[in-house]
Amino acid sequence: MPMPKFAANLSLLFTELPFPERFAAAANTGLFEAVEFQFPYDHDLKTLTQTAQQAGLPVALINAPPGDTFGQAALNSTDFESSITEALRYATALGAEKLHVMAGITEPSPDATALYRRNITTAARMAAERGVLIVVEPINHHTVPGYFLHDLDQALGLIQNIPNVKILFDIFHIQQIHGDLTRRLTALHQQDLLGHLQVAAVPSRHEPGTGEVDDARLFELIDALPWPGFVGAEYHPADTTVEGLGWLQPWVTYH
Repeated sequence: MPMPKFAANLSLLFTELPFPERFAAAANTGLFEAVEFQFPYDHDLKTLTQTAQQAGLPVALINAPPGDTFGQAALNSTDFESSITEALRYATALGAEKLHVMAGITEPSPDATALYRRNITTAARMAAERGVLIVVEPINHHTVPGYFLHDLDQALGLIQNIPNVKILFDIFHIQQIHGDLTRRLTALHQQDLLGHLQVAAVPSRHEPGTGEVDDARLFELIDALPWPGFVGAEYHPADTTVEGLGWLQPWVTYH
C-alpha cells in the first residue's frame, strides 16, 4: 500500500475548535504525521510553541504575513523584510522547516517582476541563515482573482538561479491552472524543485477524492517518486473534520 505522509492544515481543518485546541485534535485522530497552518501571528509564540510540542506533531510549514493584499512579495511594500523577520522568528521557534512567501494581488509588469525576484532573493537569503526553505505557490485566478503568481512556468522562471527557493505544488490550484498533474509533479521532483505538496478536491476544495481529480492515483505517484516530505491536507471539510476523514484511512503509515 502506498504511504505518503499527511499534515493537517489547522487553518482549514478542525475549525469547530479554537485554534490552540486543533493541534491535539489532529494528533488524536491518529491519522496525521504533522500539522501546517497559514498565519499564526495573532497567537502568542511561546504558548503556540508549547501547544505544538504537547501535541507531538511537527510543524511542516507556515505562511509569511500576507499584509492586506494576499501577500507582499510582488508589491512595493516597505515592511516586506520585517515581515520575513517576524515569520522566521515563528518558524524557528515552531521548528517549521518551510515558509510560504505569498506574492500578492497586482498586475504583472516588469516592475512587479523585478521587485518579486528581489524580495524572494532577500527572503531566501534570510531563511537560509535559519535553516528554513522558502516555497512559492502559483494560485489560480478562480480562487484569488488577480494574484500575481498564477502560473507554474511563471513561478519557475521567477525563482530561477535563486538558492533556497522551491515550488509549493498545490494540486487544487495546479489542476485549475494547467491540469497535466502527473507530468508536472514528476518533472518538478526530477529537477529537485518540489518544495511542498498540498491537496484538496477540485473544484469544491472539500475532502480529497470527492472532486474531478483521481487523488488516490496521485498519492501513489507521490509514494513512487518517492516524495519524502509531507502532503498538506488544505481543504474545507464538507461537514465536521473528523466525519470527513475516511479518505485518509487507506494512507495511514504508522499504525
